[in-house]
Amino acid sequence: MTLPKPLKNALIVVLTYACVVLIMRYRRDGMDWGPALLIGLLVTPLALLLSWGRDRLIGKAQRAGERARARRRGEAAE
Repeated sequence: MTLPKPLKNALIVVLTYACVVLIMRYRRDGMDWGPALLIGLLVTPLALLLSWGRDRLIGKAQRAGERARARRRGEAAE
């Protein structure tokens, strides 16, 4: 079963928020629910932005590697 892209994005945001809040709430020294929920609101977009940046960087590196291999194959054939 595949999910529509907007629903998939919404689920990722909600799950990221929930994970951040639960980690902040139940870590060793713990914190109250109020600050954990507020920090979750701040950290969730940052975590998703970093994830997007990492995916973009890896994609660029993969394409650059493919171009380099294609150049090497082209030079080796001559």
